[in-house]
Amino acid sequence: MRIAATAAVLILCPAFADDAFAARTGKKQLWGAIAYNSRTGAYGYAADMKSKREAESQAHRQCGSDCDQVKSFRDACGAVAANAKHAFIETGASRAIAESKATKKCGGDCAIAAWACTTDK
Repeated sequence: MRIAATAAVLILCPAFADDAFAARTGKKQLWGAIAYNSRTGAYGYAADMKSKREAESQAHRQCGSDCDQVKSFRDACGAVAANAKHAFIETGASRAIAESKATKKCGGDCAIAAWACTTDK
């Protein structure tokens, strides 16, 4: 039991260390979000926001009150792939990765409807 607890701590430490290191060194941790209305095709996006809430609020405000999908991301990109029947929002380390994931999930007859990236992505 003690070994398992120690192993769990050792596994989780690097994840927390990255955020702590970024905070200490002044690395910006920027948020973005995409909101999408699958019925009308309206969208909104935000990039380089200081918080997840701020990014989601701005994206939703741009999209309008009827947006039914919102996805946020930190220091990354997001993309919407859509067709007449459905839409998917995915995130990735780059625009190409986010678009590829969204298109793959949506299917062959989908096209990228919107994308957004935080700075340096």
